[in-house]
Amino acid sequence: MDKAAFPRTSRYKSELPRAWLSHPECECKAAIYREAIAHLPKRMPTQGLDPLLVDYFENPMPVSAWVPEVINSALFLAMADAFFPSEASFLTWVGGIAEDTFRSPMYRLLMVVASPHALASGGARRWSTFHAGTEYDTKIAENGTTTTLRFAPYAFEPLVVKGTLRAIQAAYRASGAKQASVEMVEFTPTKAVYRSVWFPDRALHV
Repeated sequence: MDKAAFPRTSRYKSELPRAWLSHPECECKAAIYREAIAHLPKRMPTQGLDPLLVDYFENPMPVSAWVPEVINSALFLAMADAFFPSEASFLTWVGGIAEDTFRSPMYRLLMVVASPHALASGGARRWSTFHAGTEYDTKIAENGTTTTLRFAPYAFEPLVVKGTLRAIQAAYRASGAKQASVEMVEFTPTKAVYRSVWFPDRALHV
């Protein structure tokens, strides 16, 4: 793999104990990366990319298929390397995808009757719909949550997790908490902790 063209992806691969074969028990639905591919500004450039990842781009898995979590992370990092040199631009792009989703007719109707508390209460169930092999624990307070994800070493990558948090933030905002924020407060090779505040003007802490 061309380290100059795909620096984040190359670095992530070097951290994994068995490269792309690491942690096969940690999986996610292919719908996650397929939705991202559909929103790329243009066709994904694959010259210099690891051949295994090239195949996932050129022959996408069915949306309901399970793919290794490390592959999903690698695909998002490859997209970031190709199109979004700064972290901020990548996160803005991911957040925009989620915002478009929640503005679609189907989700807009669902969000009319949703609330931040209801979304948080169903968070573990929704997470397990799209992810397997990880532990998800949420503590719900009056004005937000503190959530802990536990996973196999290096199965997740910080930038990819931050992208996930932008999608969660978009969901809270679509449910009526228009200024909601979701921020990562801790990240280790086996754990990510993030905090949501639904109505920042009401309280500084959840």
